[in-house]
Amino acid sequence: MRIWRSYGSEHSMDLVLIGRFESVSGAEAAVERMQALKILADAEWSDDDWRRPGERMPDRVVEELTKLNLYEMGRYDVDVYAFDHSVNREGATVRVWTDESEVQGFLKVLIRLGARVEVFSRHQWNEDGTPRTDEGG
Repeated sequence: MRIWRSYGSEHSMDLVLIGRFESVSGAEAAVERMQALKILADAEWSDDDWRRPGERMPDRVVEELTKLNLYEMGRYDVDVYAFDHSVNREGATVRVWTDESEVQGFLKVLIRLGARVEVFSRHQWNEDGTPRTDEGG
């Protein structure tokens, strides 16, 4: 008999990223870029086989990131947009919900466009800033 032993990252992080901008236009720009990155990620999904140099940053990804003025983003930052997440804007505030622990791509867009960012897990915190109790989560 063989016993399978492994480490997995399939546990939900249930993260919330909140970006607060000085203006509504900053928040709108962030949402627009995140929507464009979602389309790009879906079209150019990486199979994580980056052993070939051409697989690291295909020309289309570089071209789109340049158009979006997101020069600090890498391939992995784009790939995160292909995972399940949601983005909502209310006024000058943008909220991103994801179960992934890799959130650098979201952070880079929010910070690049001038947001003050808060990140927390809904496993421990409510969105109003209060700690969750056993009854609440």
